Amino acid sequence: MIEASIVKVWCDLGRMVMKVLVAYGTRYGATQGIAEKMVEWLKENDIDSDIINVKKDQWPDLAQYAGLIIGSGIRIGQWTKEVKNFIKKQKKDINSLDGPKVFFVSSGYAAIPERYLEIKEEYCKKALDGLGVTVDDYEAFGGLMNASPDSPVGWLDKRMLKIAGRASPNFDPNGVNDYRDWEKIEAFTKEFIEILKGK
Repeated sequence: MIEASIVKVWCDLGRMVMKVLVAYGTRYGATQGIAEKMVEWLKENDIDSDIINVKKDQWPDLAQYAGLIIGSGIRIGQWTKEVKNFIKKQKKDINSLDGPKVFFVSSGYAAIPERYLEIKEEYCKKALDGLGVTVDDYEAFGGLMNASPDSPVGWLDKRMLKIAGRASPNFDPNGVNDYRDWEKIEAFTKEFIEILKGK
């Protein structure tokens, strides 16, 4: 019987496939969109994956995965509470996972060059260190600021978005402002894949 601590692999049509967990917390869909795109890139590189919304979906046993990607949206300087709970309760299993572990946040301020490093260190490194969790890499991506009339964002959050948007490049106070840098997100994902495959 294979020990739980050994990386689990599946045989798929004669080739070994590594399986990764992509776990995310989102408020209005920006982080979910990033996580779903990461899963697409994993699949293109012959890597199987499970994707979970840590608020809605059951948390699986991390020992079955060869790698882990965790992402959170940011609101008022905080992760989603579900991601924080996930990491706190799974800390031991996360730290003992043999494969690569990476973390990312999605924040509108990360798209502002003058704020990028501050956001990356504050919401990734310092926050993870505070919880006693170690990862192989972390990154901060721009977010999605939907200030349009049909936005799912509540009136208070929409007001906050418009205030925050004043510091964001080319912000449309009545439109959808997508600051997610997909090339940067793809590069981050491919770096994870290289670590996973041992290149």
